[in-house]
Amino acid sequence: MAFTTAFTATPVDRALPASLADTARSPWALSWPMVLGFVVFVSLLNGEGLPLLADPDSHWHVAIGKWIVANLTVPTVDGHSHTFVGEPWIAKEWLSQTLLAGAYELGGWGGVTALAAAALAVTFAVMMRLLQRHLGPLPASLFTIAAIVMTAPHFLARPHVLAFPFMLIWVAGLVRAVEERRVPGPLLLLAMLAWANLHGGFTLGILLAGAFALEALVTAADSGQRRYFFIEWVKFGVASVLVSCITPYGHESILVTFRIFELGDALNMISEWKSPDFQNQPMQELILLVGLYLALSRGLKLPFIRLLVVLGLVHLFLKYARNAELLAMLAPLALAPVLAASWPKLRPDYDKPTGSFWRDRLIALGRPAGRNAMALCLLLGAVFAAGMTRYAGIRPPEATTPAPAFDFIREANLQGRVFNHYGFGGFLIHAGIPTFIDGRGELYGGEFIKRYVEAVHLRGEASLADMLDRYKIEWTFLLKDQPANKLLAQMPNWKLAYTDDTATIYVRRH
Repeated sequence: MAFTTAFTATPVDRALPASLADTARSPWALSWPMVLGFVVFVSLLNGEGLPLLADPDSHWHVAIGKWIVANLTVPTVDGHSHTFVGEPWIAKEWLSQTLLAGAYELGGWGGVTALAAAALAVTFAVMMRLLQRHLGPLPASLFTIAAIVMTAPHFLARPHVLAFPFMLIWVAGLVRAVEERRVPGPLLLLAMLAWANLHGGFTLGILLAGAFALEALVTAADSGQRRYFFIEWVKFGVASVLVSCITPYGHESILVTFRIFELGDALNMISEWKSPDFQNQPMQELILLVGLYLALSRGLKLPFIRLLVVLGLVHLFLKYARNAELLAMLAPLALAPVLAASWPKLRPDYDKPTGSFWRDRLIALGRPAGRNAMALCLLLGAVFAAGMTRYAGIRPPEATTPAPAFDFIREANLQGRVFNHYGFGGFLIHAGIPTFIDGRGELYGGEFIKRYVEAVHLRGEASLADMLDRYKIEWTFLLKDQPANKLLAQMPNWKLAYTDDTATIYVRRH
């Protein structure tokens, strides 16, 4: 579905003059979305596996996917920690996790990287193609490149990247329905079905459906049309909620979103749930400032509800850095038709040949790619992925995969419960060792996470010694420079067993 959306024809195709139409219809014709997608794919599928494998959560997502495949069912209770074992927990992103596990079985971490890189390549090809429904190649390219820069810190081999294309299709479908003064068609619900099984962010999609339904009502021509829109959008909204419940967990997939936000202050202790750090991400600030300048200097006027949607996306980003992709990808889709209506020069201008052979060819690249070009692109991508998977030795960085320390753990046959660094949790799950804590925040809850962070950093009311005794910890597995190690070195009933540049292990004396 995503590939089809990225490269099939758009309404502007019919406006092409004969010379450009002939070029675009060539089976070997290239297109900007295809070229961009291929560049993104090749850039992300590199020998270092970065940035896609930089996040420790990739480990446990793969492990959960392998568990699902092995057991032919989905988990309903935790079986991967020793602190919350048996407590209710659902793998709300089960489909993504299964796909990641399948990629891992086929090509190891290289396969996981290839899958994530392909998902991001399709994402930005889809985004550019959707924008070109309203905008010419240049403004569509600028929006897409800005989205790549904004989203780059969240380029990770995790479920959210697999859901991106369906998120774009869903929101673009809502915007298009409002602009064309109609109700979205039932086929759009397939995007929600996929999104709901791939990533928990689908709940935002339901909220956005409500926002655009409200815009349809506000902008209706008369009371009769408003009554019709009300009934039909309500039907679509109910259908969206029902379709989103077509998962192994039913409505629980929706409720788990609220459990995440119930973590409260603990969210601020998780890096991706903090506000954006513009000192380390200056390009994000620059893009925001440029966008603000253009909007104010050009007098951009948005419909009231559309304005609230864009402001809401800005708020989500400024509140949580992980939401950069929502602002960078969805705001342009909401703005594109308004920009095209306000400034006609931004529209696709295919009907005016420039008289320059090369410029006409560049303009023609805004059209969909030819079938042969598409097939060749996919073939080259597959060959490149196979070669990188087989020969590049792609693996996660040592910061999330402390292999030497793990070799010691196996050789020393360390037994009993571990008190681990949060970032090592995914690695331990993948290795089959029950964790003290890991990236499944909705399982552990805000109070537990807060006490853990305070204990590790030797602050607050939580006592590290009390926590180690309460949970009957036999060994610790922390980053070398974490404050807890300094206290462990002074505690008589603990001894240093291993240390290197990444990890330090203490074991309890008996």
